[in-house]
Amino acid sequence: MLFVDDLGYGDVGFTGHPTTLTPNLDQLAWNGKVLTTWYSGCPVCSCSRASLMTGRQWSRMGIPGVFGSTVDDGMPLNETTVADQLSKAGYATAAVGKWHLGQRHAYLPASRGFDQYLGIPYSDDMGEARATPCDRSGMRTAPGTKKAYTEESLEQYVEAGLTRPPSAHEKDDPAGNFLPLVSQQRASDGTINTTILEQPLDFSKLSSKYADFATGFIHEHAHDPFFLYMPFSHVHVTADDQPDKQFCGCDFKNKTDRGAFGNALAEVDWIVGEVVAALKAAGAEKNTLILFTGDNGPWMIQGASAGSTGLFSGRFAGYWNVGKGSTWEGGIREAGFASWPGVIAPFTRSTEVVSSLDLFPTALELAGAKLPTDRAYDGKSMLPLLLHDQPSAHAVLFFYGGGGLGNKKPSAARYGPWKAHWATGPGLGGCDVGPEAPAGCPTIKYPDVPLLFNVAVDPSEAYPLTANNTIPTDAKLKEVVQYLQVAYAQETQSLVPHVSPPAPDEEGEGPGKYGVCCDRSKGCDCDGAPTAA
Repeated sequence: MLFVDDLGYGDVGFTGHPTTLTPNLDQLAWNGKVLTTWYSGCPVCSCSRASLMTGRQWSRMGIPGVFGSTVDDGMPLNETTVADQLSKAGYATAAVGKWHLGQRHAYLPASRGFDQYLGIPYSDDMGEARATPCDRSGMRTAPGTKKAYTEESLEQYVEAGLTRPPSAHEKDDPAGNFLPLVSQQRASDGTINTTILEQPLDFSKLSSKYADFATGFIHEHAHDPFFLYMPFSHVHVTADDQPDKQFCGCDFKNKTDRGAFGNALAEVDWIVGEVVAALKAAGAEKNTLILFTGDNGPWMIQGASAGSTGLFSGRFAGYWNVGKGSTWEGGIREAGFASWPGVIAPFTRSTEVVSSLDLFPTALELAGAKLPTDRAYDGKSMLPLLLHDQPSAHAVLFFYGGGGLGNKKPSAARYGPWKAHWATGPGLGGCDVGPEAPAGCPTIKYPDVPLLFNVAVDPSEAYPLTANNTIPTDAKLKEVVQYLQVAYAQETQSLVPHVSPPAPDEEGEGPGKYGVCCDRSKGCDCDGAPTAA
């Protein structure tokens, strides 16, 4: 499962970006099935990953949209992950990259079904990092001259109602100042060895380590059933100590015409190429299903350091910020494909609705395992669609997290070609009044009749089919709206968030000491002052 952070629909070559260099991704997409209507489980980081891992709407779990880097909680421990189930079915499991479902031992991947893990436990802007210089330029400001990253990295999520403000203890935890690189190994007896390899980590060498880990895992388990989850740390922005708020290794500096973002994405593509080469060398290519998508749309307020929504511009919104943090198409509709040589026909595509929620039931069906019966699931197996071109299994797919509603009520839904909004609002950071947003970025509720678009005809959401909170007179549209109203009422009545208490404190943990820290006596700075390459 290839899962790129903050990737926009318009960012990759196979969806038409003119200067992006993604030849490996493009080849996989064209030699498989391009999925043009893949939706994220949530418009921001943690909740999208929770939905991917569990097959359940994040609103069921009572979690925020984003976990801070020094919090005491994470994805509830009573949730079952796809790795849990595949491990029980005899699969070797590994994760490499950004986890972001809790950084304490109880919440890290090795406690959630994965045998091995290497990565940053959260977003790469949640602390400073080193970058071995490719030349002599660039040093960051001295530590302590900025507000704590724990606070800064969460500000826009707090404003959007997608997380709570950090507590004084969380802001004071020095672990939030420096990015760690964490390694985990789970032994056959269940014992977990967790090591902080670097803090602050080295961005110039990070991707090579990710590639080595992934290819090593494939070679180690070439003759075993395995599940490899690759939630890339790219192309989320970094803290502002890195040039253009992006990172890549020295081989990819100035690699593309698209600037720092394009260079970072080209490095993602290189890692994917290394993984595919490893599958071929191990003789596992024709036994492996590769799924690709992003966790949510681009963080548009970050400008050229962020991605592109492509044609999903949300034109009716009247403002430009319709990416990450919103449930306009640009915030939740992702580039996606499925590749499986000899099984999925090449040069095919599907416009049917699929979701990141679908990974869980799809993987379990492939493994011959059954869905647990002790909870409700929102994902549907993609296999009939992927292998037999069957219609989407989603009658109505609801989206949470937009329009300031958080996990309380759906802000939007997809029903066949129709997209309905019960609340609209901007992506993270909003926007000021200006030429591209004459009225600013208001949040608008549609409590009686949803704002309706036919996104098969109008993917940029330019031409609404309802107005003024009134039932349309057109018979077909009236039928669609009434069906959606009934579905919405059923969804809001049946889906009640269940809030779970944090895991009990382990030795050394407590208020102000929940963050990942190499050595608290050193202020969690064990590998030298952060630098910029």
